[in-house]
Amino acid sequence: MAKYISTYACQINYPTKRQSWMYATDNLPDFNDMMNEVKKWSNQNNKYLIRHTITHNLILMGKTRSGKTTIAKVIENPCYMPPDGKIYSETKQIAIHSVSTALINSNSIYSLNIIDTPGMFDKVKQQNKTIKNDKIKRSIDKCMEQDVTNIHLFAFVINLQTNLDIEDIYSMIFVKEKYPFLHEYICLIVTHAEETNWQQREDKINDFFQSDLVQKNNLKGFFGKKIFFMGSLRPELVNYPNKQSVCQQIKNVHQMRDIFMDYIIHLDPTNYFNIHRVNMPNNCQIL
Repeated sequence: MAKYISTYACQINYPTKRQSWMYATDNLPDFNDMMNEVKKWSNQNNKYLIRHTITHNLILMGKTRSGKTTIAKVIENPCYMPPDGKIYSETKQIAIHSVSTALINSNSIYSLNIIDTPGMFDKVKQQNKTIKNDKIKRSIDKCMEQDVTNIHLFAFVINLQTNLDIEDIYSMIFVKEKYPFLHEYICLIVTHAEETNWQQREDKINDFFQSDLVQKNNLKGFFGKKIFFMGSLRPELVNYPNKQSVCQQIKNVHQMRDIFMDYIIHLDPTNYFNIHRVNMPNNCQIL
């Protein structure tokens, strides 16, 4: 069997004037001077620079077609453009999107595992059955028990682009009732905000929290302490290219994405939710 050896492993730099100390016959060099030179030489010849990695795990939850998958895609690529809208969710099973980033002048790598969950209140039947909310919950529980156990942030995703959606509210009520212990770790993400300014976004979310059913179930107290906005380039640009529109959208997308990413990477990596630490005899049974 043929054996292959990396040519790089054989390409050690020839000694320069600066490196000639390695080949001198000084048997008793000063230790500190010696190690300083060793480190300089090593830095010049080190192909694989190892950086400290900080990992955060994020779960996206919410009603079908709210924009959960698009959030994961935009975090990876701010120029992502979703396909034309459909009335049903394309995410039928939990999917994990893993991305990494590095800040300028930072020696740390920030790794983010984005867990995309199926949408609640799905409109399409598969094998004569819709994906029920309780089944989605069991999938999320199983993921937290077996796959990604330490969750730093739960993000509930809603779309306030059009009128108030009663299923968004019922989805939030469902999460609050099934996961009441997530209060410390949950945030709200409002999507489809690429064509709005900050005042319009604030007005939208304020109107939402003032609706009767939202106030009755105290959803603002559970979800409203950490609110973010996200968006993406609109798919209509494919058929109707417009420079003014795309400039406005990409600037808004970058601004909202930066704010959300800044929040995530500054989360304490040692402060996370672990389902095994919660006493849930009835809620976490995997069927």
